[in-house]
Amino acid sequence: MEAADRSQLGFSTFLQLERAARHAEDEAALGFVLVNETRRLVAYRQAALIDLRGRRPQVRAVSGVAVVERNAPMIRWLVALARALARPTFAPPDARASARPVAATDLPQEVARDWPDFAAAAALWCPLVAPDGRQVGALWLTRDESWSENDRVLLDRLGDAYAHAWAALSGGRRRWRTRVPRALLALVLLAGLGALLAAPVPQSALAPASVVARDAQVIAAPLDGVIAEMAVEPNQPVAAGDLLFRFDDTTLASRLEVAERSLDVAQAELRRARQGAFESREQSAEIAVLESRVELRAAELAYARELMGYVEVRAERAGIAVFADADDWTGRPVVTGERVLQIADPTSAAVRIDLAVADAIALEPGAPVELFLDVDPLRKLPARLTSASYEASPRPDGALAYRVEAAFTPEVAPPRIGLHGTAKISGETVPLALYLFRRPLSVARQWIGF
Repeated sequence: MEAADRSQLGFSTFLQLERAARHAEDEAALGFVLVNETRRLVAYRQAALIDLRGRRPQVRAVSGVAVVERNAPMIRWLVALARALARPTFAPPDARASARPVAATDLPQEVARDWPDFAAAAALWCPLVAPDGRQVGALWLTRDESWSENDRVLLDRLGDAYAHAWAALSGGRRRWRTRVPRALLALVLLAGLGALLAAPVPQSALAPASVVARDAQVIAAPLDGVIAEMAVEPNQPVAAGDLLFRFDDTTLASRLEVAERSLDVAQAELRRARQGAFESREQSAEIAVLESRVELRAAELAYARELMGYVEVRAERAGIAVFADADDWTGRPVVTGERVLQIADPTSAAVRIDLAVADAIALEPGAPVELFLDVDPLRKLPARLTSASYEASPRPDGALAYRVEAAFTPEVAPPRIGLHGTAKISGETVPLALYLFRRPLSVARQWIGF
């Protein structure tokens, strides 16, 4: 009667453990049931749940331990143990789903030597096989006394329920293990990488750019002098004939007055010589010299009057006055031919790009250009390349750059002249490898010299 009671109690405990496993909320709760509650059915000193679904075994739960520390010596030993026991040489294929005892002699030497530190005398390896035949894990049990056949049968049946519950909690996801040889996989990856690097992409470069006037009229200083007043402000609309700036006429007025006086003196001397020519042959000989002097003084006077006509500089056509600041020119001495400002048509603008020498790419007329203004960096303005200089020239910051110009496409309303931004210039199609490594290769060539 007592044996029957024990059998009934064991069966009841088995059903309770099976129910607890199937009703576990997650894998952590299931792991707690497997390593701690199984002791109600089979006595053991220590239990560990090992996950065999990945490339490397992982210890998910240990009896009496709340959190598994993966770098702990015992956990590392259990991982090495699981790797050794999961090999086909440990048990034939038809016996892998059965619980089987494990001895230190069954393990590699490097694992067996630590057995006394991390395991009891008798150990049992209980595979957990999912309904689809996959071995999802194993239950490792150790105790001092040997395992009976009854214990192994109970753990086989209970392990089947545990594996079914574990597979259900993991959603039936199958973790594929690649069987492709590593050499072949590396070859495929290298081939894919080579194909990717050989893919054609348009070569491009970024460079600072500005909106400039197209076919603007340059207003240069017509004479040497000092600008007394700028009559217009930057970007001010002007009409043909409007006053742009005025020179200081103090020196020119003095020169004109001196020229007039010199001409009067020369003419008086000429008249006196002509009157005395009847009485003196010497004065008659001076008439030719004095006539030449009068012509010279007359030419000087005409030149002085012409310079006075240049004191006020006026616009020859309508447009807007393009220059930086009126205060920069007021009171400034200039020489003949020095550019003071430009008269530009506000509806005709172009893009001027300073392409650094290090970023230079092969460019052809008509190449696409995209301008991103600093005032509106999210909107691109399409343009087409019109010209590019063959020689680099120094920029204001001292760096060498190629001067590139582009014209806006017809559908784009030209932005205000003087705005700055960044231009993206697209060139010819090149392999992706050259696009990515062009500058490093250029630097390498400079260092290596091949």
